[in-house]
Amino acid sequence: MELALPVRVLVAERDPAVRTRLADLLGEADGIEVVGSAGDAAAARTTLRRRLPDVVLLDPRLAPLGPVFRRPAVLVLATFDSEAGILRALRDGAAGFVLRSARRNELIKVVRLAADGHVVLSPDASRRLVSAATVLSGPRDERLARVDRLSTREREVLVLVGQALTNAEIAARLELAEPVVRTLVAQVVRKLECTHRTDAGLLAYERGLCRPG
Repeated sequence: MELALPVRVLVAERDPAVRTRLADLLGEADGIEVVGSAGDAAAARTTLRRRLPDVVLLDPRLAPLGPVFRRPAVLVLATFDSEAGILRALRDGAAGFVLRSARRNELIKVVRLAADGHVVLSPDASRRLVSAATVLSGPRDERLARVDRLSTREREVLVLVGQALTNAEIAARLELAEPVVRTLVAQVVRKLECTHRTDAGLLAYERGLCRPG
């Protein structure tokens, strides 16, 4: 039986204490290998080229790093005052975001999900972006109105996307086949004219379909 390769992670964070904490937490996890850490954009770019990580934990103050979004997956490290940088990174195609203070199990979960190609909305980090998204993204009345035009099933799916569930978890919750869920998620993203499910998930919060906490 062929062994699965570990998920290779780069931690790109300006704060050395946070950088060390994240690297230590992930380094202790089975199936995850921290291939580098960087405190500035230049070092992060060099490590990206040399170590080819699967996932980058990115301080938004270091963005942009160049054409790195999507491959590898980028998870933006959120803090209380970084909403603008996080939203810019998400629009550029980052895989999602997680609080710098995330608990070990949550951190490991979102890293693995991002490595598997999922767009990740950490519930804790989502709370920090709901109000900021409305202010920083400009008028969104029409997009919010599109939420109201979704079918009942599509709205159910949107709520679960906003709660950071994966397609497999949504399928189990709604008792649907996973391919059906993938189709429904794609329909929701398209109908809301979002760039990806992360943006759709934020709309679920803004419309009041999801409640922080």
